[in-house]
Amino acid sequence: MAEPDLYRQLQQHLDRMPVGFPATESGVEIRILMRLFSEEDATVALQVSAIAEPLTTIHRRLRSRFTRDALRTKLDDMVARGLIMRVGKRTPKYGKMPFVVGIYEHQLPRLDAELERDVLQYQAEGFAAAIHTKKTTQLRTVPVDVSLTPEREVGTYEDLRAHVKRIDGPFAVMDCICRLGKQLVDHPCAQTTRGESCLTFGEAAENMVAIGAARFVSREEMLGLLDEADRDGLVLQPENVQDPLFACCCCGCCCGVLTTAKRLPEPASYFNTNYYAVVDAALCEACGTCLTRCQMDAVSLDSGVADVARSHCIGCALCIATCQSGAMSLRKLETERVPPRDTVALYTQIYRERYGTLGLARAAGRRLLGLKV
Repeated sequence: MAEPDLYRQLQQHLDRMPVGFPATESGVEIRILMRLFSEEDATVALQVSAIAEPLTTIHRRLRSRFTRDALRTKLDDMVARGLIMRVGKRTPKYGKMPFVVGIYEHQLPRLDAELERDVLQYQAEGFAAAIHTKKTTQLRTVPVDVSLTPEREVGTYEDLRAHVKRIDGPFAVMDCICRLGKQLVDHPCAQTTRGESCLTFGEAAENMVAIGAARFVSREEMLGLLDEADRDGLVLQPENVQDPLFACCCCGCCCGVLTTAKRLPEPASYFNTNYYAVVDAALCEACGTCLTRCQMDAVSLDSGVADVARSHCIGCALCIATCQSGAMSLRKLETERVPPRDTVALYTQIYRERYGTLGLARAAGRRLLGLKV
């Protein structure tokens, strides 16, 4: 099999995930795959399903190439290099991951300028369309301080601090791969000098520490990191579920989600959020602090007082947290979006929205037959 054909099959295999991996005219996505996957890696990855499966199931598809023990070693090596996922400990299962959030973030220990340039090109040429939809997204935006709206009932999924206080942990923090990537291509972050701003919880924390991408922190340290993110003016974007396994603290100059969204018309419509900011013009002192805090270019002072463009505001509340005059406040959208319960429910919902109920049923049928999805 010619090398490009193997990697094109892998691209198409990854593109069938809930969040796709589309082809481009330039073929930059093939270059990315060839940087990350050896031919043997690609051959194995083609037999790994979107729904994690035990070793025995994958071995049935590959037994002509690998013994059972050799395949286990190979799969574990690919997990360590962030190419596939492993769930469970005593009886682990293996599955493919989306490129984002997934393979790319797991390259943190190995990221270099060449890979980052390819990723930035891919974002511009095709991948942004895969992550920006007006349906269910992988991430959601929550206010930096939900106590800013005491008169309203706030769902627990809106309060990241309450989530950290409630769960058992463990907790871990890792460098922001978007920020690191921009630094590698000579575009250092203009918003913060802080590298560690990607937060992980539970099994996700254990997995990222295991591959050398993160370090464990205490609950108190995790809450302190949220305070630091607020002071630095970073948008809180947890996983779009009620019990998130991770949360990103994002800037508008490095974050792949925010930077690509800002190129779209009415970017706020591509975010899963329940709030937007408003201004009381009578109270506004036109100090300009809200302009420097906003990561979506939603605030202007063209009329002499602050004005918020609903088309760009994602309800992060960064402008409100530092408004000394009290002119800025949050309002809740008329229709609240309640996130899915957990990661499985999230990707099931995204898959259904992409392929329809019939497509989801077909995927379930393939799983029952022991076929890869």
